[in-house]
Parts: sequence; C-alpha cells; structure tokens
Amino acid sequence: MAAQSSIRRGFESIFRQPSLPLAEIAWRWCFAVSTCLLALVFVLEYLNAVPVSWHEQLLLQSGEPLLALVGVAHALRGSAVRFAAGGIVAGTAMAVLWIFSSALGRLATLSALLPQAHGRFRSLLGLSFLRAGLFLAAVLAALGALVLAVSAGPAGDAAPGVVLAAILIACIWLVWSLLNWLLTLAAIFAVRDRQDTFGAVAAAVDLVRSACGDVVLTGLPFVLLHYLALAAAAAAGVLVFDLMTRVSPEAAWALVAIALGYFAYADFLCITRLAAYLALAGLSGEAVAPKPAQPAPQGSLSELSPLPDAGNGSTPLLQS
Repeated sequence: MAAQSSIRRGFESIFRQPSLPLAEIAWRWCFAVSTCLLALVFVLEYLNAVPVSWHEQLLLQSGEPLLALVGVAHALRGSAVRFAAGGIVAGTAMAVLWIFSSALGRLATLSALLPQAHGRFRSLLGLSFLRAGLFLAAVLAALGALVLAVSAGPAGDAAPGVVLAAILIACIWLVWSLLNWLLTLAAIFAVRDRQDTFGAVAAAVDLVRSACGDVVLTGLPFVLLHYLALAAAAAAGVLVFDLMTRVSPEAAWALVAIALGYFAYADFLCITRLAAYLALAGLSGEAVAPKPAQPAPQGSLSELSPLPDAGNGSTPLLQS
C-alpha cells in the first residue's frame, strides 16, 4: 500500500507542477548538447593536427573506399598517444561539466518538490562526483574484463572469450547501475534533511533496509515503462530505417523525432520516479517515527498510601 500511495503522490506532484519535467529535460539536454559539441571540437582538432602526406592525399582522393580507408589508417598511424591525451582532456572536461550540471539540476528539481527545504549544494556536488567516479571505474573495469577475457581464451577460438567478456561486462554494469541508483536516491536526503554526502548515502541505505519491498515496488513500474518505451522506440527505428532504404532517405527526420521523444519520456519517468521515492521516504519516516511519550495520569501517585510504620505491618500498601 505504501508503494501504491507513493507512486500516486509522485504523479500528483508532477501534474501539479508541469514545468518540473521541462526543467529536468532542460538541464539534461543542455548537458548532452554541450557534451556533443565538446566531442565534435575534440575530433576536429585532432584531425586537423594529424599530418597528411601527398601520397595519403592521393589515396583519400582516389574515390575508392578501400584505398581511402588505407590512407586514413596510414595517416593516423603513430598518433595514438596524441589521441589518448586529447581524449583524457576532453573526458575530464565532460566529467566536470556533468558534476556541476547534475548537482545544479537536481538541486533545482528537488527544491521545487520541497519548497520548504533548503538543500546543500555541496552534498549534491559530492554525490555527483561519486557518480562520475563510479562511471569511470565501471568503464575501466569493463575494458579490463574485455582484455582479460580475450587473453584468457584459447588460441584460435574466440567464442569462449566473447561469452566470458559479455558476462563480466554485464555484471560490472549491473553493479554500477545499482550504485548509481542508490546515489540518485541519496539526493533526496541531501535536500530534505540537509545531510552531507555520506550522511545522505547512509540515509538512503537505511530507507532501502527498512522498506526494501516498498522501494522495489515503487521503482519497478517505472523500470517496466522505461524498457517498454525503449522497445517501442527500437521497433519504430527499425521500421523507419527500412522505409529509408526502400522508399526515400528523407525519412531520416523520423529517426531524430523518435530519439528525442524517447529521451524526453525517459527524463519524465526519471523525475516522476524521484518524486515517488520522495513520497515514500516521507511515508516511511511517518511509519517509523516514535510515538510521543504519554504523560502519567494525574493523581496516580496520590492513591498510594504512606509506607507502613516499622512497628505496625498491618497498613495496606494501596488504599481500598
């Protein structure tokens, strides 16, 4: 019942403030656009810094795809260190941008859901930093698992290595998704209770431990709706791509519309789920709040008679 009530309250909070999903979409899409622009600048600057000789230019201008690929590979040979250095700089800039934009966006949305609360930006900044660090650790662990699985497989047979790599990478990203979800949940307590970073994480762990069933039942419908939308978007994308190849390539705009619609719907589900968790945290706090001590009834001590006299043991303790 608590899960159903929290889901209903979450949707009611969103419908009372229609601008809240727009704010969630705005800060996420601003970060996505900034990241794409940064990646594009990195690629263009890297390509401009690659020296191209005259015979490589001849291969690129030959008009043959295979010869052009050979020319590109020959031009990029020896520039892996430059590419890695540029990738580290661009990745660091993206991570810093994510940390600040995520903290500001979450502070704005949770402050709208909790007008009476004054969250701690420093705590949200710490949570965003932990999320970025966990993502980097997951990427490095996935790369390490891929290298380990490929090197551990038998020579000439890549199938066992591919299966092992898929299992390891799936386990790594499952652990990352659970930890990322926990840190997202901790943002509620950083704003509502003004907890510090680790105090908010501890409060989120306490909520999951005390109301594990309600937490799972609250988030499960949103997960199902998300994956249903993903499957529908993928099916629509396949149909549009088939239409592009058979009828006209001008139908490519439909792919962009499908992608934008899916991302907007996913962001709507994200903020609604957060509002539902916020309602669940309030319900759980009311459920576990200790009852105030009842005052002792007046005059109860007056019914007790004085202690019996040492020489007379016949006086009863309670008056009749």
